[in-house]
Amino acid sequence: MKNFFKVLGKIVLGILAVILLWTIFVYGMRYYNDQKYKPQDYNAEDYSAPTELSQYNQEIDGVEVEHIEGEYLNGFHLKPEDKKHKGVVITFGGSEGSPAYYTAEPLAKEGYEVLSLFYFGMDNQQKELVEVPLDFFDEVLTYIDENVSDNEDITVVGASKGAELCLNLTTRYPEIDNVVLYAPTAWNYMGLSFEDYSNVRSSWTWQGEPLPYINSNTAGGMTGVNLMLDFILKRPVQYRPGYEAAAEKADNKEEARIKVEESQANLLIFAGAKDMMWQSEVSAQAIADKRPDKTEVHVFDQAGHLFLGDWYQYMGEIILAMGGDPKHNEEAGMESNQILLEKLAEWHS
Repeated sequence: MKNFFKVLGKIVLGILAVILLWTIFVYGMRYYNDQKYKPQDYNAEDYSAPTELSQYNQEIDGVEVEHIEGEYLNGFHLKPEDKKHKGVVITFGGSEGSPAYYTAEPLAKEGYEVLSLFYFGMDNQQKELVEVPLDFFDEVLTYIDENVSDNEDITVVGASKGAELCLNLTTRYPEIDNVVLYAPTAWNYMGLSFEDYSNVRSSWTWQGEPLPYINSNTAGGMTGVNLMLDFILKRPVQYRPGYEAAAEKADNKEEARIKVEESQANLLIFAGAKDMMWQSEVSAQAIADKRPDKTEVHVFDQAGHLFLGDWYQYMGEIILAMGGDPKHNEEAGMESNQILLEKLAEWHS
């Protein structure tokens, strides 16, 4: 019996030693990665939630800015004193929850009337990017009819999940004349919830019914293990392998595909071949293959998910792998901006 307890004690001590060594390793790697990727000037107090309205510049020379709010509608109406282009441009941000004000403000300064809109996160909206009702665009169109005088031309601009939103809208609203997509997806993916992540649901609903979607949690295998280790060790999280694996395994891939062929709008698409968030350049080509007419695609071979900054984005508790590098991302940003302005001038002449 003594030998039994002696052996048992050694086993327990061995297990505790392994746990201790693993704990030291994990905390050591988290500290190392945090110091490696944290910008020197990073200060958590400098960052506000995307839904904090005060962070958006509402004192723009030559532009009247009004915060607008309705039943679901929420965002900003930017009206140039000298409007140089007819119609209206509508901007949507990505999964960060912003209204893409970084796009809206420069366009307003160029003489475009712009609606910079939230589609989740505000008090009168879905709290998270889960089951967002596409029907909210009915209210947007009503607002345009009542508040934009020359409203015959409508362009929607979306990035990442905002591009997924815009592509869905254009298949249902023929009032949309033009669509600009940055880092798009050709398929609907699951909604993004941090409070109820185990309850997987669609990102969107239409007339009360959730749209079919691909569940990116089904990647499994080493893809899932690597993603888990990214979080545990605070490495830059690479979501792309999970999205790719889930799409390959999905038995409802065609059902979840956004039926772009049902859209009559002009499509302008930008993507980076080094995108580490998801396979946006693959989606861009898939969209063009399904509806080549009136579709223009620009893929930047060395750019990532965002056309600015480094290949990763430090966000405090998490580091996101975006892809590309500062030089090529900046070049893609400049070139895409030039193409965008030229195309908008043509559409809203």
